[in-house]
Amino acid sequence: MKKLTKREKLLLYILGCFLIGFFGIYFVVLPSIQSFQVVNDQAAEAQFTKESMEMAIDAIPSTMEARDAATVTVNSMKAGFPQQLTNEGLDMLLTQLCLDYSLSPRVLSIASNGMADVLTFIPYTSEDSASAAVGTESTTNTATETSTEDTTTNSTTDDTTNTTSTESTESAEVTEGVESNETVAGVQTLIGVVNMELTGTQANFYRLLDAVATRPDMVITAFEIRPETTGSTNTSGTSGSTTAGIAKLDGGKVAINVTFEVYMMEK
Repeated sequence: MKKLTKREKLLLYILGCFLIGFFGIYFVVLPSIQSFQVVNDQAAEAQFTKESMEMAIDAIPSTMEARDAATVTVNSMKAGFPQQLTNEGLDMLLTQLCLDYSLSPRVLSIASNGMADVLTFIPYTSEDSASAAVGTESTTNTATETSTEDTTTNSTTDDTTNTTSTESTESAEVTEGVESNETVAGVQTLIGVVNMELTGTQANFYRLLDAVATRPDMVITAFEIRPETTGSTNTSGTSGSTTAGIAKLDGGKVAINVTFEVYMMEK
């Protein structure tokens, strides 16, 4: 067996050291660094959680005060609205309200009583105004051109009519698109819609309008005032003519159709 020379022994020694160092770095140092990074991240997360919990604990008194203030505000706002009423309850509420202002209910019908959307109105934007202006100008120009062509020749009447109807339809579609953006459905709440027919004077009905305008729990969405016809006989002169069906709004009783919306809340 041949002996190794010093040079070969030195090379083997260097190779052994290199292998030991390589495997030491790959199997010991690198895993240790990765473990250290994981532990460091966990420590940072735990520190952040600890600080967040400390801040939350310190903010508990102010949070409780804000909650109590919000509860008081909500309760005070709910105080202006009645609890959910049955149909009989709506009947009694609105009948008594009308009687308080010397208006006599004749007919009362409840259209709906339950959850419904409260519409929210949004203003027009500049784009909507521009679209409406464009639709108006096109309609005006079309009408002018149509009248000019009609007075000039009768051979193109059918074409002009078709063009006018088409552009009018497009303008109507633009207008409908703009109007559809006026209202959007809002949150749902308990709403009672009641239609009533009343009799009384205009002055008392105006007092009722003012009273309802100050209430947060109801609104009058529509009303119609019709004069009652009074028959009277004209005895002046010798003809003996009669005058009947005189409409009076300023004096005497009038017939009033009014629609109420009563807003209720669950308490």
